[in-house]
Parts: sequence; structure tokens; C-alpha cells
Amino acid sequence: MKKRLVMLVSILVIAFILAVGFYAGAQEKLVIGQVFWGLHDSYQQAHQVAAKAYCESLGIEYIPMDGQMKPEVQAAAMEDLIARQVDGIICQAYDQAAMEVSIDAAQQAGIPVVSFVNVSSGNVKYPTMQIDEKQGAVAMGELAAKKILEYFPDKKIKVATISDASIEWAHEQRTKAFIQGVQNVAPDMEWVFNGGKSNREIAYSTAEDILQSFPDVNIMFGYDAENVLGSLAAFEAAGRGNAKDRIPVSEIFAGVDGSVPELVKVADPNSAFKLTLALQPKSNAKKCIDMLLKIINGELDMYATDKNEAVISFVVNGWDMSKEEIEQFVKDEWAIEVDLAKEIEE
Repeated sequence: MKKRLVMLVSILVIAFILAVGFYAGAQEKLVIGQVFWGLHDSYQQAHQVAAKAYCESLGIEYIPMDGQMKPEVQAAAMEDLIARQVDGIICQAYDQAAMEVSIDAAQQAGIPVVSFVNVSSGNVKYPTMQIDEKQGAVAMGELAAKKILEYFPDKKIKVATISDASIEWAHEQRTKAFIQGVQNVAPDMEWVFNGGKSNREIAYSTAEDILQSFPDVNIMFGYDAENVLGSLAAFEAAGRGNAKDRIPVSEIFAGVDGSVPELVKVADPNSAFKLTLALQPKSNAKKCIDMLLKIINGELDMYATDKNEAVISFVVNGWDMSKEEIEQFVKDEWAIEVDLAKEIEE
């Protein structure tokens, strides 16, 4: 009887240990949070979808937070993730100085942070997954200038940009790099206007003002999808922004992001929007998560600034790329099946 009792107790103890072990194992599931620049943006939405899918494939819990392009909202999101004691955070700062206060707080709590795009430049140190956009933006500016000179050899190049200069990384790597490319081909070009924010309605009204003040502008550039699509819509409403068999009637539009609405326009032979610097949300999301996992697994120091990595963006060219080639890019990076011919007809 006593032996049976001892055996029963032993079985119960083993069962208890196994149950505790199982519970502990369940508790060890990694949790990663990500504070986005602003989930109103089509690229940011695609990045979130890709990050969620990749985390799920790795058995990681993923918590996305919408920064709403507001430093105070981003700070609150970081505080939330720190309070939840997540295993790591990915963030893209709207205001880098403000975000670095939050990054420092996370690090002091023992939570590693990987920055997307923004590079550490002060006392707060952290690794960054960058986007290499400058090379592509310069090349895009050069091509736009060459095409204007080809189609309108007697006209001086005049460029207007919809770009928020307070977002320094985007204004430098995208807008100024694009202008540099135009200048490489046409040193006498004029940069007649810059303004706006990452908001389609503001881009629309800004473009309306450009049409009034600079009606002879022949290159329009928007530093993200919201800006280029908003400004294009304003030009179209005024009877501009058109092309005939891929040849622009009066101006060329160029932008950045490579979202589906942009690519539909780029592929449309009747649209003046012919160039976009395509971001790669799937590749970017994976790189961010992999870098964070290196820190969590002890392969990378959370304060490292010399191990930054980058994904190179590339130019989608509406003159030289076929609809099928553009569709394949959308499928690979944005996880979207799109029939460009059908979209253009609609």
C-alpha cells in the first residue's frame, strides 16, 4: 500500500513538473513590438503585413503600434511596449530626438531596440536597418532629366518637389538626391518649389498652388506615395499629368514607395507618372526582425552602431519595364496579386 502511495505521489510530482515545464515553455515565446512611422501610409501597411507574417512563421508574437506621424503618439507606444516587457522593439522615428529618449528608456529596461531608417548620431546608441535610397533617387533624377530633354529639347527643366524638409532622412536621401540627379544632367535646371507633408490632401492643395505659381514646371517629385499621388491628382484635375503612348504631354512625375496605386499609374501609357523608387516591404521587414533576433540571441550588441545593414531600393521605370515585370515585383515584395492591365482600364 505504501509503495503504491509513493508511486502515486511520484507520478503526481512528475506530472506537476511537466506541467510547469510546459507552462514555462509557453511563457518563453518571444514578443516583439514595432512602432511605425504612420500606418495611414501604403508602404507602412505592407511592411506591417510582412512583419506579422514573418513573425508568425517563427512562432513570435508581434505587436504593431501606429505612430501616426506624431512624436507624442510614438512615445506613448514605446512606453506601452516597455510596460509590457516585450523582448525587443523595432521603431521608425518621426522625430528622432524624441524617439531616442524612448529608445534609451527601453534599453535601461533591458529591452533591445532596432531602428528602421534612422541612424544613431548622438549619445543614445542602437543598430539600424537602413534603406539605401540615395543611389536610386539620383539615377531616377538623371533619367527624368534625360527624358525631358529628349521630349522637350527647347525647354528649361523646372522641378517642383512635394517633400517635408523637417523629415531630414527622407528629404536628404530621396528629394535632394533626386535633385542632384537632375542637376547631373542639366546643371542649369531650376528647383522652383518645395513644400508639403506626407498627406495626400495637403499634396493636392500644394500642387494646385504650384500650377498657379509655376505653370511651366515640367518635373514633379513626391517623396512618398501620398505626396506623388496627391499632386498627380491635382494636375489631372487641371487637365495635366497626361502622356500619349508613354510620352509625357507637359511634365514627368516621379515618386517613392512603389505601392500598387503608384505602379498602376507608372504602367499606364496615358499617365505622366513614369518613375518610382520602389521600396521593398517584405525584405525590409525581414531584415529588421532578423537584426533584432541577433541582439536577443546574443549575436549583436544592443548598442552597436557599426553593424548596420541596408536594403537597396530600385527604380521602377514605366518606359522600359513591362507590366509583367512590375506585377512580379508587387507579388514578391508586397504580397499582392495585381492585374495592371485591368487596373488601368478601370
